[in-house]
This record gives sequence, structure tokens and C-alpha cells, in this order.
Amino acid sequence: MLHSTQLHTWLKPLGIALACFFLNTSNAQEAPPDEAEPSTASVLDAFPAPQSGYTRHVIHLPIGNYENNLKIELLAGKVQETDCNPSHYTGQFEEKILEGWGYNYYELKNVEGPASTKMACPDDKQSLQFVPVQSNGSLLQYNSNLPVVVYLPEGLELRWRTWVATPYNTALTE
Repeated sequence: MLHSTQLHTWLKPLGIALACFFLNTSNAQEAPPDEAEPSTASVLDAFPAPQSGYTRHVIHLPIGNYENNLKIELLAGKVQETDCNPSHYTGQFEEKILEGWGYNYYELKNVEGPASTKMACPDDKQSLQFVPVQSNGSLLQYNSNLPVVVYLPEGLELRWRTWVATPYNTALTE
């Protein structure tokens, strides 16, 4: 019992000394304010203004665990009255690189539609529904360090969701 009391008497001051040392060194390693990462507002200033007929949409992703296993899906579309037939628009997402910065942004081009099936509806009931733009290139790598900037034709809204990868499975040989 004497040994544990002697150990305790010198362990507490050692712990305090180590804590002070690490706190001082962590503060000394902080970057000066002019070298700190740019704020979101200054990052957004680097992106071009929307072209005539387009609006800029910005997504600020929350910090995720294991971001390599995450993807973000972009879904453009608009809420409009539809009948019982499934409807959609078509378009293409183009990835562009911001010159001098290396940041990427996305532009939705060639939006056409709406297209729908022509089934006979049992009634002429109309309802407001989100009609999506079916497009390529809408699944992106998740990166919470930068905003996701998307330019859409006016009148469209942007919805998004996060996808999580599951563990790999091994395919059987037959």
C-alpha cells in the first residue's frame, strides 16, 4: 500500500506538468491569421457569378466520419402539378474546374422536358409533386472542407442526400 501512495504523490504533479507542456506547444503551432484556411465567404467569392438564366446553389456539407465512404447525390428538379403519370426532365451535369484554384463546381445543361408516360388516369386529379431532372454525373465524392457549388437553370431547385458505402462483399466463382 505504501508503494501506491508514493506513486500517487509524484504522478499528479507530473500529469499537470505534461498537460501544461502540451497546451503550450499546441498553441505555438497554430498558424497566424493570414495563413489560416480561407473562410467560406472568401471561397465563394472565387466562383463565377451565375450566367443569365441561371442561379447558384451552395451546399455546406457537415463534417462526416470516414468521408472516403460517403458520396453526395445531387437531384435537381421542380415542384409542379402532375397527374398519375410519372414525369421527369432530362439534363446533363458538367463538372468544371475553377481556374487558378482547382476547386470544382457543377453546371446543369441541356434541360429538356418534362416527359411522362401516357397512361389513362382513372381521374383527372392533379397534385403538386417534385419532378426530378434525370442526369448523369450526379453522384459526387463527399468533401466537407469545401462547399458544393451548383449552377441550375432558373426555376429549378436543388435537393441532395448522402450515400454511405457498405463493406465490400466477395463474389463467388461459379
